[in-house]
Amino acid sequence: MLKSLGVQWALAGHSERRVIFGESDEYINGQCLKLIEQGMSVMLCIGESEAEYEQNLAGPVCAVQLRKGLAGITAEQMSRVAIAYEPVWAIGTGKVATPEIAQSVHATCRGILRDMYGDAIADQTRILYGGSVTPESVDGLMAQPDIDGALVGGASLDAAKFGRIINFQTV
Repeated sequence: MLKSLGVQWALAGHSERRVIFGESDEYINGQCLKLIEQGMSVMLCIGESEAEYEQNLAGPVCAVQLRKGLAGITAEQMSRVAIAYEPVWAIGTGKVATPEIAQSVHATCRGILRDMYGDAIADQTRILYGGSVTPESVDGLMAQPDIDGALVGGASLDAAKFGRIINFQTV
């Protein structure tokens, strides 16, 4: 139905769906596979809770979510996949991971992609940061080597803020 309306991309694994609706990694993987099967592209969202973050589990939690979310997706299908790191503790809170924290998780994800699919796909797959991106945080985040863009939520509703975000300047 979405495809018939011209929708080309869909999110899978968004934190609100994981938390509120209890969507498991296996269920999210099924969504990813179905979207690709239907000729659409998918943005697989991963991210840790505040409790997991405080226990220094961001990397391991995201690694499990990424591996399970991509299960059964072939190297050829990876051109239809992007990854969004969305630390749950940052979404809608105004808290933002430091560029260093975000880069660390993104580098972990890139390494997993390298392990699963090889260098070319790891380098080509877009990994976005999506945890309360703001005009104040975007420059530092986008300066990181493994952050390929931003998945912008609430700030996209304010034209001035969104304009500043999409016109970021790397530091």
